[in-house]
Amino acid sequence: MTTEPQRGDETPVSAEAADSAESSAGVEPGVLKGRVVGTDGRPLRGAKIIADNQFLYNSNLIVPTDADGRYRVETDVAATFRVTATMEVERDGVKYLLDLHPENDASFAGPTGAIRDFTWKLTGEKPDGLGHYGGLVLFHLDSTDPQDPEAYLEDEHVELMLTPESPLLDGSPGKVISRRAIRTPDGSGLVDVPIARYRISAAYAGRPLQVALRDQEEYAPELVADFSEYLSTVYWIRLDLKL
Repeated sequence: MTTEPQRGDETPVSAEAADSAESSAGVEPGVLKGRVVGTDGRPLRGAKIIADNQFLYNSNLIVPTDADGRYRVETDVAATFRVTATMEVERDGVKYLLDLHPENDASFAGPTGAIRDFTWKLTGEKPDGLGHYGGLVLFHLDSTDPQDPEAYLEDEHVELMLTPESPLLDGSPGKVISRRAIRTPDGSGLVDVPIARYRISAAYAGRPLQVALRDQEEYAPELVADFSEYLSTVYWIRLDLKL
């Protein structure tokens, strides 16, 4: 059974140190190469590597990984490249396009060459503050309290419980998630949730809430939901909640 990799020390390293480490590891002039592995450290075949030519618009180099998770592409042109990687996964009839985590996301000069390795992560922060590898579970709370018309319900007192109804995207078993909501730029809820199909319930200060998918108005004590696409490689579940 696969398990999620643990995040290691992310202390920044200088470009000079990164270049030195790459040189000792076998960088070839004019060649971009590397390896992609899954959450269990095994090679990932068919991941898409995108070397973005930062001098010429829409001149990216795109190659897939082979059965050993490796790739190789010529970059011997007068340009600077930044490398990203994605992969597609289908679960419960839903297709997901996922960002892969770079071990080094520094740009490099094409003639110099570089090694850029990637790892599939289910959760954790993406580089440069670009969100998380997990999904969002956001809600709109009806702020009225039937028992106290003068009360105003606050999002921070909502607790969500998510019980996996399917394996996580890498096939590993998920865990029950029970967390207090936080406010985010996208709305109130939970961030960085491993993507799966979940049975969802909610409570407000210990009082059960009624739950519905956003704008569907079919409330129940709990519901089962899949993540859907919010932006490219970003997925969410949106809920309406009320007492």
